[in-house]
Amino acid sequence: MNRIAKIMLAAIVPLAAMTAISSHSTTAEAQVIVYPSDAYVASYRPVYYNGYAHYYYNNHWYYRDHGYWHGYAAEPGYLHGYRGGWGGRRYGWR
Repeated sequence: MNRIAKIMLAAIVPLAAMTAISSHSTTAEAQVIVYPSDAYVASYRPVYYNGYAHYYYNNHWYYRDHGYWHGYAAEPGYLHGYRGGWGGRRYGWR
């Protein structure tokens, strides 16, 4: 009985390993980032933050630095407040 179990185990383990490896998907998925167009930049008033003109486009903030577009992984508090309606104004603060 012990010999039969060893033979079965020797056959099942490699088949299970091959099945697990072959069922893994290795397709690559690209993330497409679309920056504001020149027409959008010319049409909307920017929000100035850290010395750069920022544009809210497709639910993200973008700014240009040395000819390249940049964005934020997490929305800065100032820009979130501006988008949220207070416009970056500090009422009652001096």
